[in-house]
Amino acid sequence: MSSTVSGLAVESLNHGCTELPIDVKFETTQAFDFKYIERTVYNLAESDDSLGRNVKEALEVIEKTYTLYGFNSIALSFNGGKDCTVLLHLVAAVMSRLGYEKELIRTVFVTYPNPFPHVDAFVKVCIQRYKLQCVYLPGPMKQALQQYLDTTDPRPKAIFVGIRRTDPYAGK
Repeated sequence: MSSTVSGLAVESLNHGCTELPIDVKFETTQAFDFKYIERTVYNLAESDDSLGRNVKEALEVIEKTYTLYGFNSIALSFNGGKDCTVLLHLVAAVMSRLGYEKELIRTVFVTYPNPFPHVDAFVKVCIQRYKLQCVYLPGPMKQALQQYLDTTDPRPKAIFVGIRRTDPYAGK
């Protein structure tokens, strides 16, 4: 009999990150296998449904950005939210596909006063699991990203930001 978390079978919580047992309490920080992530994400992108098509489109945009600007000219804004985590996973898949699976992912974490402790714990685990080279900067977002651009060497030419098209300010 399989164990459950919040009514879901533990095996279903993996979502293509690892073949290792799922760690819902963030007790392990073993790095994820980017080749495994690559396989699961690119297989999903071949699905003939709306999710597969959206994943395929996102992968193409990320691949094009790395090809256009180069690995060292790209960073990721990551705050532990759902959108950013999905984007991080897609970036990990593309990095593996392009041969950068051993590299650290340049990341900026925009902080705010009174953070949720669980989010901070999740970000710290992701730093280890996804091999993030993370810089913490205080918000608001626009000023923090500008500070990151102004103080980081080499200066990023692009920063991925996980946001839904329907979110406020997504078009700006």
